[in-house]
Amino acid sequence: MTKEEALKEFAMYGAAWFGNSKQHFAYSAYCRLQGWNKLADKWKEEAEEEWEEAEEVLNRLVELGCKPADLQEAMKTMELPFCDDPIEQIKSDYNPEGLAELSRLHAAFADDVPTQKLIQKWIDGEVEHMAWEKQYLNYIDKLGYENFLIEMM
Repeated sequence: MTKEEALKEFAMYGAAWFGNSKQHFAYSAYCRLQGWNKLADKWKEEAEEEWEEAEEVLNRLVELGCKPADLQEAMKTMELPFCDDPIEQIKSDYNPEGLAELSRLHAAFADDVPTQKLIQKWIDGEVEHMAWEKQYLNYIDKLGYENFLIEMM
């Protein structure tokens, strides 16, 4: 991967983090309205973390010479699902293959320690994020969907 391609992909991930944050804030509000407060709190926590990470990425991109239009172009390619059903939202968000993509991006910045540290932070956060999603999917399997939703109240 060339440095230009790596920067473009880095910008795409920055856009994704902003998009994910908005998606998770919206989903948190929806879950709270349904009475699933524990689930709402988890999505809100995710949204806040992603917003902070997106800000860090934007700052790093500017330091690397990217312009706002670069991020805007990346945002045009983002399509994030908004699901009305908690299990569908969790399933749509659970993406273990994304870790391989982030690892590849991490390697592309081998000569850029600050960017690598930021990407490693993403990787660590995604491992944690997917662990709770997998845990919730396991709860649904064991408890049944209705009982899971009651547990999330």
